[in-house]
Amino acid sequence: MKIYKITIIVVLFSISLFAEAILDTGHRYRSALDSMPKQSVRDTRELKQDPTCFSTQIKPMSRKEQKQYDKQYNKKFFKPWFRKKMGLSSKQRNWQFTFAKQKIYTRYGKRISKKWFKYQIKNSNFKRYQSVLKPAITLRHTDLKVYPTKRDFYYNPKRTGEGFPFDYNQNSSININTPLLVSHYSKDKRWVYIRCSYAYGWLPVSDIAFVNYKFRKRFMNNNYAITIRDNLFIKDKKFKTIVKLGTIFPIDSKTKKYMIASKNKKGYAKIKLLKTAKKWIIAKKPIAFTPANVALISKQLVGEPYGWGGKMQARDCSSLTKDFFAPFGIFLRRNSKQQSHDGKRVTKIRWLSAKKKKDAILKNAKPFRSLLYVGGHVTLYLGQKKGEPIIMHNYWGSRLKNRKKRIFGRAIISTTEIGKERWDIKKRAMLLNTFSKIISF
Repeated sequence: MKIYKITIIVVLFSISLFAEAILDTGHRYRSALDSMPKQSVRDTRELKQDPTCFSTQIKPMSRKEQKQYDKQYNKKFFKPWFRKKMGLSSKQRNWQFTFAKQKIYTRYGKRISKKWFKYQIKNSNFKRYQSVLKPAITLRHTDLKVYPTKRDFYYNPKRTGEGFPFDYNQNSSININTPLLVSHYSKDKRWVYIRCSYAYGWLPVSDIAFVNYKFRKRFMNNNYAITIRDNLFIKDKKFKTIVKLGTIFPIDSKTKKYMIASKNKKGYAKIKLLKTAKKWIIAKKPIAFTPANVALISKQLVGEPYGWGGKMQARDCSSLTKDFFAPFGIFLRRNSKQQSHDGKRVTKIRWLSAKKKKDAILKNAKPFRSLLYVGGHVTLYLGQKKGEPIIMHNYWGSRLKNRKKRIFGRAIISTTEIGKERWDIKKRAMLLNTFSKIISF
């Protein structure tokens, strides 16, 4: 009889362990992004593609300053739960409908019909705008879409700088545990129109759950951890999602485990506890701004394929900078133009000569604490090497004299004059000549 009891206890214990959600190391699944052209120039060959050697140039940030940044981060992150309205202008609500008036293509160059766009506009159901207005949360890493469909679409793929991966239905990726405000459902009830702290658009209903006051009170406990390793997995018996670097998890005060949401039959979130298989993949937010930590975070971002709008679980230029700063408690919005206004100090350099721009960057930019911005692109300033400013950025490519591009298609470390040695590079279009702002924190 005792043998049977022991056996039953062991079996039940094993089942409970297997059923518990676990945060563990993982990987980004290979995709078409990994097969894109990845060309090189002197910078990518001769500059070590590891930011560690620049990390000693930083000036440590005081704990007090970090706490101030982090307090603002949390306030902005959770703001959707306190909004009473979506707060979007007519222009913001309707900008996606302009695609219906243009020539739009599939990935393989076939024109998409006006009929298809007419259906998407109808299914967007904006007659019901703000008819729900309920707070919600993401249940997994997901993609925010411009229209309520997973179908990708492009400008003419034959044009330089267009076609895959520039999917204009891909607005942004969104991490698990992201607070949302839901405006309304699509007509087919499969999608919800949402606003988070940095973007708005369509998410699948299956990827969100509504949250009530009780859930919010427990979840917003001012005791948060953040992932400091990229491409992790959360998995249990029935569930699996990728977790990107910079994802936030509240820490449960009783068990010291991490909180995520699961969905009940009524569509509302309930707290689910998560344990980690390895302690070094997540840390209390914010982590200290030290040489070791900036090296740890930044080196994981180098070499990742260019993923427009976070497409296929990769990053573009502004998601690289956003995710770099997140573990240190510094909040950046989603696109490069927004980020150009997010700093504590902005130095305008647009009308300076190339030489004066370089001098201004070396004088005013702070290693790992400054962004260099030009319309449509943003980079992280790492420091200087032999009098040259060095940057890290997820960069699609440099303009050539023949109006084409030399494609890098990945996160690289370079000077501000990448490709300068090549005869075919369009010198006027080099980053140093086009940078307009230094944004510092």
